[in-house]
Amino acid sequence: MAGKAYDLHCDTLMKMAKNGCLDEGTAMVTLSGLRQGGVALQCFADFVPTGMFPRFCRGPLSSLMFRKLYKNYRAMMARYSDVLFPVLCAADLDQAGEDGKIGVLLTIEDGGVMGNRLENVRKYCDMGVRLVTLTWNHPNFIGHPHSGDPEAMAKGLTDYGRQVVGEMERLGMVIDVSHGSDALFFQVAELAKKPFVASHSNARAVCGHTRNMRDDMIRLLADKGGVMGLNIGPDFLAEGSGGASRVEDMVRQILHIRKVGGSGVLALGSDFDGVRGDFEIAGPQDWPKLADALRKAGLPEEELEGMWWMNADRVLREALA
Repeated sequence: MAGKAYDLHCDTLMKMAKNGCLDEGTAMVTLSGLRQGGVALQCFADFVPTGMFPRFCRGPLSSLMFRKLYKNYRAMMARYSDVLFPVLCAADLDQAGEDGKIGVLLTIEDGGVMGNRLENVRKYCDMGVRLVTLTWNHPNFIGHPHSGDPEAMAKGLTDYGRQVVGEMERLGMVIDVSHGSDALFFQVAELAKKPFVASHSNARAVCGHTRNMRDDMIRLLADKGGVMGLNIGPDFLAEGSGGASRVEDMVRQILHIRKVGGSGVLALGSDFDGVRGDFEIAGPQDWPKLADALRKAGLPEEELEGMWWMNADRVLREALA
C-alpha cells in the first residue's frame, strides 16, 4: 500500500502568509492536507522568474525576490518545527514520515536567480537549497527554456550552465530539467554523472504542450536513473481540458509514461499552487483518490509504492550524497 508520498514540486511559498502559517489563506498545500495525504516529503519552490524581467538577471532585485519567499520558508519551518524538518542530505530522508515528521526540501525555480558567478551556487546551497529548476519560461544565465519555436527549442545550456551542472552535482544538489528546452535536457543527460529529475513534467505524446517531455526523453531519463513528477496542471495533462484537472487524465499520463520509461521513472510533482483550474486533486489530502484510480487501472501495489515515494527517495539519496 502507498503509505507515504514524496512531492517534488509546489509553489506554496508564494501564497503563504508572512507568519509561515500553512493553514490560512487560499493555498492548496496545508499542514492538515499534508498529513491527510500521508506526505513524508514536500519540495517547496522559491520561485523567481528572472527571465520575465531581464534587468533582474543582472541586478540585486532577483536576490530580493528570492529572500522574500525565503523568509516565508524560514517562518514556516520555525512555526512547525515540531513537525517539519529540513532535508539537507541523504541521511535526513531516514526521518521522512517517521513519527509524523514531514521533510521539507527547499528548491529554486529558475536558477537564473543564482546569477552568473559559480560561487553563488555554493551560497544558495549554504542557505539550504537542494534542488534547482535550471530555467523557467525565459532564457537565463544557465540556459534556454521550452518553446514552440523549433530553433529556440534547439538552444540548450550556456557555457556557464554547463559549469553549474557540474558544481551542483559536486555540492549534492539535485538538477531539475522541468521547463527546459529539449536541447537543454539532452545536454544535461550527457553531462550529469548522477540521476536528475524533471520535477513537474508530463508526457508530450499524451498532451502536446512543449513543457512536457517527448518519449525519447522519458526513456533517456529512465536510463539515467532519474524520475519525472506528475504535474496536475490541466494544460499539461490533456489537450482540450477546458481548465479541468481530472484524475482520469492523470491515469492516462501515468500509464503512458510507465509504458515508455518503465515504472521506475514515475514520481509525484504536483505543481500545487503554481497552476490554475478545477481540480479533482485539490491538495495533498486528495492523493489517495489518484492511488485508488491507479489500482483500478491495474497498477501493481509495488509500482504504486515506487511512484508515491520510493523512486524519488532513490534519486534523492544518490543526488544528495
